[in-house]
Amino acid sequence: MKLKQRILLYLCIVAVLAIVLVPQIFSLMGFPSHLKIIQGIEQSLKINFPFDVYIICDQPERLLVNGKPLKTEALKVNLSEPLLFQSDAIGKLKVDFKLFGLIPIRHMEVDVVPEIKVFPGGHSIGVLLHTDGVMVIDVSYVDGADGRKYYPAREAGVGPGDYLLEMNGKKVLSKQDVAKAIYESGKKGRPLKVKVRKRTGSIKDLTIHPVKSKEGTYMIGLYIDDGVAGVGTLTFYDPKSGFYGALGHVITDAHTQDPIQIRAGEIVNANISGINTGQRGLPGEKLGTFIGSEDVLGVIKKNCEYGIYGKLDKLPENLYFKEPIPVATSRQIKRGRAWIYTVVNGSRIEKFAIEIEHVYHQRRPASRGLIIRIIDPKLLKITGGIVQGMSGSPIVQNGRLVGAVTHVFVNDPKKGYGVLAEWMIKEAGLDRINYKRKLNR
Repeated sequence: MKLKQRILLYLCIVAVLAIVLVPQIFSLMGFPSHLKIIQGIEQSLKINFPFDVYIICDQPERLLVNGKPLKTEALKVNLSEPLLFQSDAIGKLKVDFKLFGLIPIRHMEVDVVPEIKVFPGGHSIGVLLHTDGVMVIDVSYVDGADGRKYYPAREAGVGPGDYLLEMNGKKVLSKQDVAKAIYESGKKGRPLKVKVRKRTGSIKDLTIHPVKSKEGTYMIGLYIDDGVAGVGTLTFYDPKSGFYGALGHVITDAHTQDPIQIRAGEIVNANISGINTGQRGLPGEKLGTFIGSEDVLGVIKKNCEYGIYGKLDKLPENLYFKEPIPVATSRQIKRGRAWIYTVVNGSRIEKFAIEIEHVYHQRRPASRGLIIRIIDPKLLKITGGIVQGMSGSPIVQNGRLVGAVTHVFVNDPKKGYGVLAEWMIKEAGLDRINYKRKLNR
């Protein structure tokens, strides 16, 4: 083979390898395929790759890069320096990066969203959930009046994590409703017709035969519950709509670990009367008190992976914030000092220093977006670190709401996880509300 032909062949091989491998290399280096930026605010993106590339946008008139408007021709930039993106137009932009102006190395979608402002919480709240149906905690046997053991519910196909929806054609909303239906069927000697939502989500019509126990009552062999109560922390609220978010994680049944399906619920004011200090291998907890459904702050509409959400009946006060503050995107969050707001005594919100050790730049919602460490000496002395009941405590950095405390590291109570605030805002529906407000101006 002649020298020129060999050189041409080698160049072709190099070009093919570049086209195939360079995009993978950039992906491994953290070059994102998606970037969310706030309308009108400059967003920095660091790639740290010592090459010149050319940037092309499908709507060049709507995007500034390094302060320069993109024109119809490609803009040359060096990836060893941070790239600064800015746009005043809400919407999605498609941006392509090409090495030498020829080899595609990354396609990136830029999502320009309106700035959202909310009031941070920090308030201690009592959480009262009413289940959608009556929840089956466990199945058991019945000691029959004849001395034998019976398993009526289990044999009918009812199991832990199921929900009892109807009995004999009537909705059951409480343990008392279930007990009444069992008694009536048992006394009449009739089978109990039960509509059940299985743990898998399917709806089943089952027949259970109540058994007269040795105590003389009719039973079907189930442990059940119709509600859950606990203490947590309010994360944020929107003063215009009253919509709020709290906890930052789903409420699950203590026995099955399944998310609790709710029919209704309330959040109420709570007082912290004490702290069980956290230790390695033994998470601590806030000891809270509240009076049933008195002093209601608002209703609960949703219990999901990223917390509880609903609408406030009255707006609480946070003395640290006189005005709502912006919600950060993940790219606006930096490793380093931040602050959490929470209650450790009574109902007074206090501010404590933490360190953000890691930020997960997530394109889609996920429950663990931050790794944080408590560094405030006062909080460490009182609680030993992150404790139960602190879930939902807002995290603020550089004047922005960045997330909420969610979980503690069992083997290191000073450290834990946080959920990104932008996902909680999305679950609360405030991203859609804010977008409509912008359009209607």
